[in-house]
Amino acid sequence: MKKEEYIQSLKKSKYKITPQRIGVIDYLNRQPGHFTAEDVYRNVKKVETTITQATVYNVLRVLKNSGAITSFEADGQTWFETNLEFHGNLVCRKCGKIEDVQLDPESIKTSELLGDRKVESATLIMSGLCSDCARKESLDHQ
Repeated sequence: MKKEEYIQSLKKSKYKITPQRIGVIDYLNRQPGHFTAEDVYRNVKKVETTITQATVYNVLRVLKNSGAITSFEADGQTWFETNLEFHGNLVCRKCGKIEDVQLDPESIKTSELLGDRKVESATLIMSGLCSDCARKESLDHQ
């Protein structure tokens, strides 16, 4: 999502566009992966020293509620991401890294397991080894 689209999401929710909120949006535009509210706060605080944790949480809540970002729970934390494509998330049991796993939405929507249900959204959290740890484990067993 582009910076202006994030700004429009905040404006629709009647939020003023402050330097601190722009700092959060700039972080989201630079962050391709998964992040916590604490990650956002820690990184934005380096540039916008007056930002508060409440501002970060409020901006993330508004953007999530508007559909601009998504979130999921894993390892007792709320993780946010800007990837709005249909996918799963693999949480590595060794290093804790989270990787996106591309899924075919049609294979899930037409699954016989669903019967006459209609899937509108789904969150798939997997536990296992990320590509780096799986590769390392494979080399260790040779």
